[in-house]
Amino acid sequence: MPDMFSWRIAAHHPAVATVRRNSKIWFIRTEFTARASFDEAKLHGRNWRNDRVRALATTTSDSTDVVQDSTGRKAEIYTLIDTIHQHEDELAELLDDLLPSNYLDYIVDTRSWGMDDVFSGTIGHRNYESLENKVRGARQQFGEYLPEDHLNEAELELYNRLYGEAIMRPAESEAVIDEREPDILLRDDGEGGFEEIDVPPENGLEEEEEEISVAYETEGILDEDEDSSAFDRAKQVAERLGGVLLESGAEIAEEEESESGPRLHPLTEAGKYSTNPRTVFLPRDSVTGPISVILSNYSNRHIAEAAYKIFGGRRLPHSTTTLPPSAQIAQVPIPLSASQHQMSDMEANAYLAALYPGIYASTLSVLVEVRKRLGGKWLRDLMAQESGPRVLDAGGSGAGILAWRDVLRAEYETMVPDHPKDAPIPTGKSTVLSGSDALQSRASVLLDNTTFLPRLPDYVHVRDSSTLDDDRAPPKRKQFDVIIAPHTLLEIDEDYMRKQHVKNLWTMLNPNGGVLILLEKGRQKGFEAIAGAREMLLEKHISSSGSTEYESLTESGDQGSIQKEAGMIIAPCTNHGKCPMYHIHGHAKGRSDYCHFEQRYIRPPFLQRIIGAKDRNHEDVEFSYVAVQRGVDLRQTESVVQGKAATDAAFEGYEDSISTSEDGETGPPSTSTVNPLSLPRTVLPPMKRRGHVIFDFCTPEGKIERWTVPRSFSRQAYHDARKARWGDLWALGAKTRVPRNLKLGSAASAESKKERLQRRAASKMAGMDGEEQEAAFNMMEASEERKVAPALADALENQARSLERRKKGHNIPSWKRHADKKRIRQAVRKVSSNTAGEDFI
Repeated sequence: MPDMFSWRIAAHHPAVATVRRNSKIWFIRTEFTARASFDEAKLHGRNWRNDRVRALATTTSDSTDVVQDSTGRKAEIYTLIDTIHQHEDELAELLDDLLPSNYLDYIVDTRSWGMDDVFSGTIGHRNYESLENKVRGARQQFGEYLPEDHLNEAELELYNRLYGEAIMRPAESEAVIDEREPDILLRDDGEGGFEEIDVPPENGLEEEEEEISVAYETEGILDEDEDSSAFDRAKQVAERLGGVLLESGAEIAEEEESESGPRLHPLTEAGKYSTNPRTVFLPRDSVTGPISVILSNYSNRHIAEAAYKIFGGRRLPHSTTTLPPSAQIAQVPIPLSASQHQMSDMEANAYLAALYPGIYASTLSVLVEVRKRLGGKWLRDLMAQESGPRVLDAGGSGAGILAWRDVLRAEYETMVPDHPKDAPIPTGKSTVLSGSDALQSRASVLLDNTTFLPRLPDYVHVRDSSTLDDDRAPPKRKQFDVIIAPHTLLEIDEDYMRKQHVKNLWTMLNPNGGVLILLEKGRQKGFEAIAGAREMLLEKHISSSGSTEYESLTESGDQGSIQKEAGMIIAPCTNHGKCPMYHIHGHAKGRSDYCHFEQRYIRPPFLQRIIGAKDRNHEDVEFSYVAVQRGVDLRQTESVVQGKAATDAAFEGYEDSISTSEDGETGPPSTSTVNPLSLPRTVLPPMKRRGHVIFDFCTPEGKIERWTVPRSFSRQAYHDARKARWGDLWALGAKTRVPRNLKLGSAASAESKKERLQRRAASKMAGMDGEEQEAAFNMMEASEERKVAPALADALENQARSLERRKKGHNIPSWKRHADKKRIRQAVRKVSSNTAGEDFI
């Protein structure tokens, strides 16, 4: 045994251990009451030893500010600790036959002392792996809130890098009543006996505990009304402290888990689809504050009643709010449009209160994604123009401009770090479509230096050049660098008028890089409207490999080929083929799968009052969108590869293209750079199972596939897959891939009710025997001259419904089938008898 510690078992009591240190023998004995079990004694002894070892390490660290020779002596100390544990195992083998197992655990259990953890604070950990294990163990044990002084400086630094800034929880001192007798310290008196050593008490401990102050005094903050609910009191405290009260567990856990930490692969970070932070907080200075001032001039009750009447009820289902499909809400366009010319003051107030927050949040989410895919250079080039960026809000009545300016401000503050937060920035020229005077006057309060248009100019039916009838130059057209058109397609019923509207917006884009953003509600009809506009742009405007022209009428009126122009889809698609979720033109009946995304935002107080929500203050707005760029094709300028080759390369993964070190620093990229526009995108929330993650991707090949990333595939890929979210681009490959079965519905039938009933009756008669079919045919012939008996019609309808349910997989009981056939036979006999009687008469 080493000189540092040695053990000797006293013969007179199994719970007496002898420890020799520096040639002095000390005996430690703990006397227990008759009621105390041996398990309590075992736990008490372990706690005493742990405290002594930690006290020794604390004394060592306090006496020496900086440990010298930490590399040489550290290895010797940890080797000595391993030797102690080794000799402990040897001692356990020797005493295995002499003492019971529970006594043995109490005597030799140095591993419970945690000497590695104690000395690591002074001399450092054994290696980086032990340091990481300590930090991850603390995360698993305590979760998001870390006790104070639990981790040392090096451990806390690694904790912040892995999980974000640590939230310290003050140590809670619990008053525990210990009924056991105090410990007694004995030593050898040299005559074969023991003598007790007096230990001076720790004076002043109780006085110090009484002087501990409370971190926050909430007696003056909370109302003393006992009838107020806990939520009201918590909300009051949050308002006093200048914070926002979120739903329990809704967003705090997500925000605390850092997804931009150094452990994420750089390509995973580049493919993230989210704002920062993920939850959008509407700015008070530019959005919620001015709207609250405008609405304060009107009764809250009147505004709420107007909103219920316009948007379909208390939950506002016909606004930007997207209720779950189980609510079975009719998919209708938003009743209020920015282009309508007649709008009352109360309708304008309902527009601001119910539509502005959702349009702002969804538009901001799309703009952030467009900025990520085009890079910061795109925005900086727009701001560098002589007149600044030219932006048109063609459907949000100013909400899109507010979101655009926030993105522009964030980019400008990155360019100019010393720019004051409240100082203005160069916003360029902003134009807003607002047809009514009531809505225009309210939007002008929120927007300065903005031009308002009562209607959009029609450039589809305007000549592009001089003609024989008019040799004058064509009129000058307005052109915009960015056009934001939220919720403008569903309100147009005819498909050809929708295409005409999209074409008009396309002609107003700057031909040298203008960006068009179309956005609709995240439901089946909203997706179908966006997919139809995307298909039209690809067919007649955006040139792709193998499709550079299309057949149409030329300006001379003859059939000919028209050349397409350069352009590209920026988001969300990473392919330029036919949408795999849009196989039928127009509305598909029974569609379950469609491309859409979501964005969470905090409801402003005025929207909370209208909805009547008292606990949940956030909302997840779902939307479908497409962003295209005119005149610039990154597939040619930056060699962006799409198609089957890009899909296969993404399945293999680009994990090794950029090296990452253990401390999170990014190494030099490989010779072939990876553009995120060549990666698949998650079109549904990832399914994170135990040991593997399942993705549903829309690949650059234009297919919907299901990829699986198990733990065994790659440590980095599995780690990033656990952090992946809906809408992200994925670059680290997968282990398996299979086509995903989609429920895209079928074309909506145009047959009338009579035709549908006849078709069902024909399908029903196909399953009858010969006699029943003959009688049914006679009945149908007779029904041409006179009305069929109601009993027979009801029987046929019931059997037709049963057959339809059986085709869909429902189990129809045998007694129900026999009962339907019996009713039909009885009705046919009755009709036949009546017919025979009339013929006889």
